[in-house]
Amino acid sequence: MEKRLCEAAIEGNLISFRNLLQEDALLLDRFITGCYPETPLHIVSMLGHMDLVEEILARKPELTKQLNIQKSSPLHLATAKGYLDIVKRLVEINPDMCLVCDQDGRSPLYIAAAKGHTIILKELFQARPRAAWFLMDGGETILHACTRSNHFQAMKFLVEEKVADHEFVNSKNCDGNTVLHLAVADKQIEAVNFLIANTTIEVNSLNLDGFTALDLLSERDVKDKHIAESMRSIGAINARHTPLSMHELRAIRTNILTSPTSNQIKSIH
Repeated sequence: MEKRLCEAAIEGNLISFRNLLQEDALLLDRFITGCYPETPLHIVSMLGHMDLVEEILARKPELTKQLNIQKSSPLHLATAKGYLDIVKRLVEINPDMCLVCDQDGRSPLYIAAAKGHTIILKELFQARPRAAWFLMDGGETILHACTRSNHFQAMKFLVEEKVADHEFVNSKNCDGNTVLHLAVADKQIEAVNFLIANTTIEVNSLNLDGFTALDLLSERDVKDKHIAESMRSIGAINARHTPLSMHELRAIRTNILTSPTSNQIKSIH
């Protein structure tokens, strides 16, 4: 019977779903008391079946607490897929699920930032602002997630909401890279200019390889020159006396942008 209910959830068949629950009133309860890889609420939240989400929440709102085999809640899945209406409904029922992290240490807010779902990020942040300060495995912040995924508007929102105090904006990941190192390595001119103009980012912070953000730029690249000019105007310096070759720069930038934590972003549903 549980399998048939999941099939109806996948199909988005509300009539079949209701008929099955009429046959067995305890069917949804078994997904709470039993051991299943996921619940029907996970399925409909991931597939965007809003009518079935409402049906399940009306009958068993406690299913919002259930985690699947990857330790993801229905809110994680709806957030990853960008279903704003479902996110709003799940948060309305159980806002504390904004604070729950999956098996990779990702909160729904982190996923929204990494996917660039800025409107959803705002909804989640308003429900539980403190979730924005959680650190990922590898020491990355939600600002690292925004920058690594090149989602400037999400980062801008968080900075404007005062998430990025001095300590937080200068947080380093396990490689010693700040959010500025990432933005420069990826040549995100808008993000770099915003960070140096609107935060207290330390432009001469060193990563574990002894590089400042300025060391990651080449004088032979036009975009790099623009970024370097902006940074030098506020006192940025090179830690290295000898400029890196283009080959060395490419390798270093690639390493910074493909650290172990970046694989976690790619694995988001």
